[in-house]
Amino acid sequence: MASFTDFLEEARLSALALADYGTGLFNPTVRLGVTGLSRAGKTVFITALVHGLLRGGRFPVFESLASGRIARARLAPQPNDAIPRFDYETHLKTLIEDRQWPQ
Repeated sequence: MASFTDFLEEARLSALALADYGTGLFNPTVRLGVTGLSRAGKTVFITALVHGLLRGGRFPVFESLASGRIARARLAPQPNDAIPRFDYETHLKTLIEDRQWPQ
């Protein structure tokens, strides 16, 4: 039999999920996960993708962007403090200014 504490925790989690869903209705967000083998180019791919989206790059095979379904792209703070933020700015500087692959 579930205890009152379990019930409160379920209610709290449901409220958080509902709030997150409501936020997504007014400010839709896409979160992207990239996986691959070590040294496969994940950092370069993510940096180039973000750079292109922020600068209005042309991605003819990226149907969502080509068809105008993506209204804008912007950097946002990492919502979960337990997950480190992707250091886009440093990686971009390494690629463009230093002309080296990011670590």
